[in-house]
Amino acid sequence: MSSMQPERGMEDLPLLPRLETMVEQLPKSLLNVLDWFQDNDAHVWIVGGAIRNALLGTDIHEYDLATTMTPEAMEAYPDTIPTGRQYGTITFRDDGDSYEVTTLRTELGYNDGRRPDEVHWGDSLLVDLSRRDLTMNAIAVNVSKQTYYDPFNGYDDLNNQRIRSVGEPIKRLSEDALRILRCYRFMDQGNAGIWWPENQLAEALRTTKPMLSRIASERIWSEFKRILLGKQASQIVQRMADDGILKQLFDIDWIQNDVPIQILNHLEGNDVIDRLVVLMRNFDSKDCERLATTLRLSGKEKKEFLFRHSKLGHIPENMDSSIRIYAAVVGTWSHQHLQIEKLFAAHEAWVSDFSEVDVQRCIDRLNRLKIDFDEQPLASGDYIMQQTNMTEGPKLGALKAWLFYEQIARNLQTLDEIDRLLCTLSWQTDDASRWPKLQFP
Repeated sequence: MSSMQPERGMEDLPLLPRLETMVEQLPKSLLNVLDWFQDNDAHVWIVGGAIRNALLGTDIHEYDLATTMTPEAMEAYPDTIPTGRQYGTITFRDDGDSYEVTTLRTELGYNDGRRPDEVHWGDSLLVDLSRRDLTMNAIAVNVSKQTYYDPFNGYDDLNNQRIRSVGEPIKRLSEDALRILRCYRFMDQGNAGIWWPENQLAEALRTTKPMLSRIASERIWSEFKRILLGKQASQIVQRMADDGILKQLFDIDWIQNDVPIQILNHLEGNDVIDRLVVLMRNFDSKDCERLATTLRLSGKEKKEFLFRHSKLGHIPENMDSSIRIYAAVVGTWSHQHLQIEKLFAAHEAWVSDFSEVDVQRCIDRLNRLKIDFDEQPLASGDYIMQQTNMTEGPKLGALKAWLFYEQIARNLQTLDEIDRLLCTLSWQTDDASRWPKLQFP
């Protein structure tokens, strides 16, 4: 091992029981990577989220490493990707697993509030940990020495369920404004409840919020998505609204004790578009368009978001035909849509056009009907032309849509039934624009 002492200025602490367990259960692929650094006379530590999760007793999803080795030297490993080489990060791959490894570094200037102006490779683990955002993320483990380093008392903060920044909060948040959103995400500790930030950090979050305008939309959506899907999403998103963060991000005002925000906690499933739809329930389609643009939703996400949002506040009539038409239009989301309407009816009985009981009746009927969501029109254009001598054109399309509407509404199963139906419809009348077609509401 080289003569440099990167752990200087910090106390070697024996591994806590939960860290011992983490080390005992490290994947073989990660041990291979750690051994390679040892064999190449380099210091290496596990840092960040894996240690935080190990100490909390929650699942570890990824392991990040810090090392004294330069990015160029790391590329001697058999399988690497230069993920963020200019910032010292190389991804190591072994046996199908990936690990991000970053050279110890010092950083100068954050004039754009997103990334350092200059990065210098360092030789001090303490300096490297000192530039991290929160104390709970500034702990390192040396596997070969069976020791850990906690210069900012992150373990105490974890024990006391306290979110505290490393050093001066405004300075930390200003270095990368995405840290503002990360702080809100870390407030939601899943089964461990909500951890609020200590006062200085709480004040800094409100003070630095204008810097959020400097962050790329994709990064905002990536963090906000995780907040919306959190176990305590209602409390965290309401806090973001009260702190002015949502206004800063989306230029939209939410009120205190906002009902759509309260409902986030009651939503089933992990469909983040559902969360956005509920959040935006009291806003119009223009606001939704703007939100979709701000977050740079993909074309598919935006289409689904606007479609679902347009259905809110409506339920079908409680008749077999209406429920079938509704299900054909809304598709498999119809079950979730009715559950959402039921939640709003329960929370906002005084403003809803229908009651919780009304929605439940629709849910029961929908379940009883056993809808085939992939049903296709029985009557093709060619078939209709044969039966009616109609030529191609808008009128043919309108008749095909009408027949499909009736097929769904009446639950017709065969072409013979369509044929008999066709004899009863007054399709010869001119005003095809008034013929029914599948739509809801």
